[in-house]
Amino acid sequence: MMIMTMTGWQLRRWVGLWGIGAVALAACGGPNGEGSLSGNGAGEVNGAAAIPGPPPPPETAFIGLLSPEQTAELRTLGVPVVVPTAIPEGFGVAAVTVEGQGRGGPGEGGYRILYRDEADRCFVVEYTTGGIGGTPETEYRLPLRPPQFPEVDYGLNYGPYRDPDLRSQFPESDLTSDWLVSDQGAYRLAGAAYINDILTPVTPCQDVEPETAIAIIESFTELSEEIGGD
Repeated sequence: MMIMTMTGWQLRRWVGLWGIGAVALAACGGPNGEGSLSGNGAGEVNGAAAIPGPPPPPETAFIGLLSPEQTAELRTLGVPVVVPTAIPEGFGVAAVTVEGQGRGGPGEGGYRILYRDEADRCFVVEYTTGGIGGTPETEYRLPLRPPQFPEVDYGLNYGPYRDPDLRSQFPESDLTSDWLVSDQGAYRLAGAAYINDILTPVTPCQDVEPETAIAIIESFTELSEEIGGD
């Protein structure tokens, strides 16, 4: 984790950022069948045509590209888990982090799901139960119409900060949605500047296009028992 000055950390908290502990999650894998085949090239067992077992499901078969283990980990929070369903081709889940509520009693908690592709484009979907603060103005803003959160006129903020002091502290271009507020907490998408600052990946991230970010946010869906990765 990058060590920030007190001024920088306080500003990030004002922007609505929060710290969260990393949770290591095992990759999902399928069992291997046993047995031998004999006969012609088509495959026969004791003279009968062998019926091949089903292949492992593709990664895209899971809602939000989350494995069953990752979905189960997110559900330990005991809050509605919201994930994107319109994920650009080539992206996968690079990390899942979970902290707080449901693990040690009532209190603040949250999760992050980090998505990344081979071109180092990244975005993170996160949830928190509190401490979101305001969203400073950026040079550009586009409207959001997420069906999951229809009550408020939300927006996607991108470009440099308008405030000179914030711009001097954080000169890189930002890409962050408003917090989408529910009864139990708030959700949002954040881009490369936030990811590089808070998660400090070895290879820095690059932003997705604003139009792509909007499509991702407007696909946010709550996981239910019927449409989960498990």
